[in-house]
Amino acid sequence: MKTALAIGGLFALVMAVSAAAAEDSHANSGKTLRVLLTYGGHPFEEKQFFAVWDALPGVRYTKGPLPQSIELLKPGLEKDYDVLVMYDMIRNFTPRQEQDLLALLRTGIGVVSLHHNLCAHDDWPEYRTIIGGRYFHRPEVVDGKQYVPSKYLHDQHFEVKITDPDHPITRGLSDFAMDDEAYSGFYVSPDSHVLLTVNHPKCDHNVAWVTRSGNSRVFYLMFGHGPSAWQNPVYQELLVRGIRWTVEGNTARSDEQDKARPAQAKAK
Repeated sequence: MKTALAIGGLFALVMAVSAAAAEDSHANSGKTLRVLLTYGGHPFEEKQFFAVWDALPGVRYTKGPLPQSIELLKPGLEKDYDVLVMYDMIRNFTPRQEQDLLALLRTGIGVVSLHHNLCAHDDWPEYRTIIGGRYFHRPEVVDGKQYVPSKYLHDQHFEVKITDPDHPITRGLSDFAMDDEAYSGFYVSPDSHVLLTVNHPKCDHNVAWVTRSGNSRVFYLMFGHGPSAWQNPVYQELLVRGIRWTVEGNTARSDEQDKARPAQAKAK
């Protein structure tokens, strides 16, 4: 009888701890995340795009038009923002601005790269190591392989497959349909972990992946050319999950934040 009571008490304790952990996780996932959203270098339907962002749950964003906001992209940004979301196609960072961005990534700020950001920074080869891929506007050699200029095609229909159903960004999601622009002939780093794929004659196979740059988690999503993608509920879900994943569980960022706290605060 005592053994049974002991086992029962232990079971109740385990269940209570599990419930508390689940509640704590849920509470953390409810935190509003601060996003700097960069754009520029490529036209898009701004009214509809920002209307979708206005409605995203758990996200408070600030517009960061480029090149006007370029001087923000350096260490210190992580104090005001949790995530840098890049929807720009800028090409002309100076060498100092390139180094500033790399230094920012060493702080562990979350990074999300969307759609035509794959086409940014033609003259900065290292950028492909930041977002895990590259769209080519001219012939280039990467990792010993010759690439010709990439191609795009508007208004394509995709049947999208969840490649990694266990990743936090895709967990619980089913394969889905998407109408958007296709990219083909682009580079994906072998270090990128692919989450979504398509089988489409005018599009490359891998269309979403995660990687790491410096101490930052990075999520790239090819979709996002126009309203047909932005207004797709699965697109919005992937966007929110991707933003949150770049922050949650990033121990490197937590370590940096801990170093920045006053000694008295650390002791509490």
